[in-house]
Amino acid sequence: MTRKGILSLALCGIMAAALAGCGTSGSATDGAASQGSSAAGEVVASGSGDTKTGSKDVKISVVMHAMNSSFYTTLADGAKQAGKDLGITVDVTSPSTASDLDAQVNLIESAIAANYDGIATVTWDPTGFNSVIKKAEDQGIPVVGFNQDAEDCGTDAFIGQDYEDAGYQLGKYMFGTVMNGKGKYIVASCGPTDSALEAREAGIKKAAEEYPDVEYIDTIDIGTDLDNAYSVIESAYLAHQDVNAILGVDVFSEAIGNFINAYGLTGKVYGAGFDLTEGTLKHIKNGDMQLTVGQNPYLQGYYSVMELYMNLADGADFIDINTGAQMVTADNVDNVQPE
Repeated sequence: MTRKGILSLALCGIMAAALAGCGTSGSATDGAASQGSSAAGEVVASGSGDTKTGSKDVKISVVMHAMNSSFYTTLADGAKQAGKDLGITVDVTSPSTASDLDAQVNLIESAIAANYDGIATVTWDPTGFNSVIKKAEDQGIPVVGFNQDAEDCGTDAFIGQDYEDAGYQLGKYMFGTVMNGKGKYIVASCGPTDSALEAREAGIKKAAEEYPDVEYIDTIDIGTDLDNAYSVIESAYLAHQDVNAILGVDVFSEAIGNFINAYGLTGKVYGAGFDLTEGTLKHIKNGDMQLTVGQNPYLQGYYSVMELYMNLADGADFIDINTGAQMVTADNVDNVQPE
């Protein structure tokens, strides 16, 4: 499949096309092909009008990689709501341990064996999902990736953030606006080998290249438990007390604010990270952290189901959707709701 490019701002257009295809009864309607616009402005056909299956018969399996954070449950909530809106079956599963590759692959295998019509999953490992996705596709089951993307894993589309660009934006703001072009920084990652987090880190380092007096010190593995993350950050800082910025690349970034607050380092050590958890937003408000970057997880879950439905019910072409990089600072944090 040839990807159609990243679509950033036309989510409403996709929704309108989907609802037009659904009709008032919840089943797809025949008619002329609808159209959408890619980021580059090309016109992309989004359906032939031929119904492949009635909407009431569509079953979609959403296989998460974790459910141990409000961020992840927001992803799941979006997928479930899409199922309700479309009147189709959406089943959400996840491994009992976060980012357990074997367990997640087994869940996808189970979805294939159960003859689900489509599968949406988080492809966080660079190669670990390739075989199971090919198996699904060989059996005529389309697979959409969302939230994290392994570029060559074989999914039909990706719904999520442009990770390297988001990391670059974080780095530009922190190194330029906050640190005035000087200082040393540590990157905190809950999964240093996760493809999406690697891309965010690459974006941060790309931004750092524009500031000769900004120095990278280390990348630390903080894991997926906030208490453990705090301890790892503490150890890293005590080993490098000349560091004046700790930059997170994932949903557990709030541990950075926890540490800065507990050690009384507010204003001396700066913090930034990703996602709009209640804890992170609190740290933005009280000055322990200067930036967090949102990515619209609800839309990621919602549109992964929506794209699968549009393809199954109306033959719509798949497209990648960029759900954006929402920059949240002290200036706008009061207008942001936690995710």
